[in-house]
Amino acid sequence: MKSGGLKRLICAVAVAVVGVGAVGTGRALAHASLESSTPAASSVLEASPPLISLNFDEAIEVSLTSIQLFNEKGKVLPVGSAVSGADDSIVQSSVATVPDGTYAVVWRVTSADGHVVDGAFSFQVGSGSGVDSAQLIDSVLSGSRAAPAVGRVMGIARFASFLAASLLLGGLFMVMMADVEAQHGWATRRLLWLGLVLLGLAAFANFTLLGAKSKAGTLADAFDMWKWVDIAGTRTGALLIMRLALTVLLIPVVACLNRRQRAWWPISVALLGLLTIFTFSGAGHPSVTDQPAIWMAVDALHLGFVALWLGSLVMMAVGGRTWLRDPRHVPAVKSFSRMATVGIPVIVVTGVAQTWRLGGSLTNLTDTSWGRILLAKVAIAVLMVTIGAASRWLLSHEGPAGLRRMVLAEAVCGIAVLGLAAGLVAQPPTVGPRSKVFTAALTENGTIADVSITPGRVGANEFHLVITPAGGSIKPVVSVTARMSLPARNMPNTPVTLIASGPNHYTGNITLPFSGDWTLELVIEPTAGESVLLTSAVPIP
Repeated sequence: MKSGGLKRLICAVAVAVVGVGAVGTGRALAHASLESSTPAASSVLEASPPLISLNFDEAIEVSLTSIQLFNEKGKVLPVGSAVSGADDSIVQSSVATVPDGTYAVVWRVTSADGHVVDGAFSFQVGSGSGVDSAQLIDSVLSGSRAAPAVGRVMGIARFASFLAASLLLGGLFMVMMADVEAQHGWATRRLLWLGLVLLGLAAFANFTLLGAKSKAGTLADAFDMWKWVDIAGTRTGALLIMRLALTVLLIPVVACLNRRQRAWWPISVALLGLLTIFTFSGAGHPSVTDQPAIWMAVDALHLGFVALWLGSLVMMAVGGRTWLRDPRHVPAVKSFSRMATVGIPVIVVTGVAQTWRLGGSLTNLTDTSWGRILLAKVAIAVLMVTIGAASRWLLSHEGPAGLRRMVLAEAVCGIAVLGLAAGLVAQPPTVGPRSKVFTAALTENGTIADVSITPGRVGANEFHLVITPAGGSIKPVVSVTARMSLPARNMPNTPVTLIASGPNHYTGNITLPFSGDWTLELVIEPTAGESVLLTSAVPIP
């Protein structure tokens, strides 16, 4: 290998490796997650709440939202239909008056980028009922999620979509770059028709399975046509319908393969190809960033060049002698080499940019499933770049005849990368802050203080306090003071601003900037001249 070829190979591998290490401190993004709720998780209310309000960190599809309310026996209670709140990240349902007791709220929403997420929390009305809220949540959640088969088939459909787009668009690129007089054999046509049919079937499968996932159903629920109406009204559903329409429009393009000298043919390939790529970028993680147009364009560049690269490789691998030895196809092979020379740096740069934007920090690459899948994807991509560099050296020194094995190996690696990319789409790029709701019943001299700190994590927390004076008296206490400190960091007492929300019931807010074992102190004055000090350790993960 000449020094120039060796330098290009080393540079290509180095750039791909840098793509992992260049992750910076951009804003971390994930699937929609619950930021706050009314009632708050683990809160104690004096009376029945008039509504359940959920506030998420990104826009959600209200038509696919489900909010369920369960009593302490696990029975579903009626609630109103989910409606939008003050903005498209808030959803709420009205609640009929409920008696004292412990209740669980189970919610399931579809974020604007088409990902279904769910969760649950509990709250209490009136005096305690002795019900284990954690056990209640576990029992009601077990029957409120889609069958595992739905998620598995959705993963297959996502992979099929990426593969189909690559086969179709990369194959059409090779046909367009070949000599006008080139005759494309059955293998070429079969591959293009396979990509076209697979693209349509995968789009239909993704559309119907989103309905089954959003209603926590089974594979049979994918054929619920009433749910299709709701899916069609979402952004993801509209883009999948658009992809189906583009599949139909691409039929005459593939059918007129050997008449591409007509002016409309290359224009149609370019236009329909760009729109097809947009249907992927418009329904992914980049579409819910602060600057969606910019990041969808970055994602489209990344996916577009990946599709051209991989589809062209598969076309040459499957076509064999036709593409690598027929002189009329040599211009296409050389055009592929030039495209790869430009496309690989674009793929790396756009991949780095998206990782920086979505990943948030380098630790996420090992702490999350998204990051671990990304590392595997990059490792295989480095291997692809290495094989590709060797292939381009062979092309320039020995011609296309000796490339088939190299092309086949590169194509296999590319298909593996697509499989991992399909897995990335289903994973949240970051893990939300770890939390552990703190609840405790503190007792001193007959005075009982029931305390809850929600969600029990670094950042803003809600503080709830219910006091029962000695002897079970219902007489209001004279005063109460709450404060928290973190001895391990020499942080002095931070007061909790308490607001009375009922007799001996207080709520407040406190921001905990660090994890660790915080110390909670309550100074209660049950009667004039009498004070009680209650303390507890509060672990914040």
